Amino acid sequence: MDHAAASDTLDREYIDTFVRYSDRTADGGYIERNGQYSFGMEDHDFRVRNARLANIAFATHGFTLVKHPVDVDFADKEDFERRYYPEVERLVKEMTGASDAFAFMGILRGGEGDLGGGPALSAHVDFNEQAVRDWAARMRPEWGDISGKRLMNVNVWRGTKPVANSPLAVCDARSVEKGDFMLVRLGKTDDPVTPKTPGGLNMAYNPKHEWYYYPDMQPDEALVFRLFDTADPLWHMSGHTAIVDPTSPPDAPKRESFEVRTIALFDQ
Repeated sequence: MDHAAASDTLDREYIDTFVRYSDRTADGGYIERNGQYSFGMEDHDFRVRNARLANIAFATHGFTLVKHPVDVDFADKEDFERRYYPEVERLVKEMTGASDAFAFMGILRGGEGDLGGGPALSAHVDFNEQAVRDWAARMRPEWGDISGKRLMNVNVWRGTKPVANSPLAVCDARSVEKGDFMLVRLGKTDDPVTPKTPGGLNMAYNPKHEWYYYPDMQPDEALVFRLFDTADPLWHMSGHTAIVDPTSPPDAPKRESFEVRTIALFDQ
């Protein structure tokens, strides 16, 4: 992208596109893999605003963009777990004030090979409370009894190359309501749903949602967004989804990105 085109993209106030939501039959359903669900999807038109031009704060909106240059081979699992995970853990602790955090489930998506199924067009939050607590108990047994501790799921997303299409959109956490989220199990199952059922939370359409994106993200930038926080009974968290950018050049390379999940622990 030349300088003039990049400037035009960065100065664009919004794009008009659609957000792909799950229909209401998703509640209690399951996801087999990216794009294969037990429920239907529905597209709703939205004006997605340029977050670079807005006064965004992690504490209020639930997301923000940070400068975060790294030297990591994201195609090498050993390398990104050894060198990138500690960097992400430090970043999350600094941004949240958590006493500890761990990174896990890093995934390289997209590119010419559509790695990881390619960009995921589905508004969602990765884990419900039970899943967050299950992952923490499994990955950090040294944390001990976490039943009464505050845990927060925070994701860190970045383009491994300049993002010229299929950007990630994030929802202003203040614009969501608890009833917008539906429990979805990860993997095909006929098991009954109980209060202890772990899973993800897919989003149902709500015209009050306010969506943002960061155009022309660069490899030295990271989008950090807050998902399930066990201390928030209102579920003010930032859903996310890939979107279609209608202003992307038709010859733009396929988006390649790397996303890693984290869970942060707070002493209480």
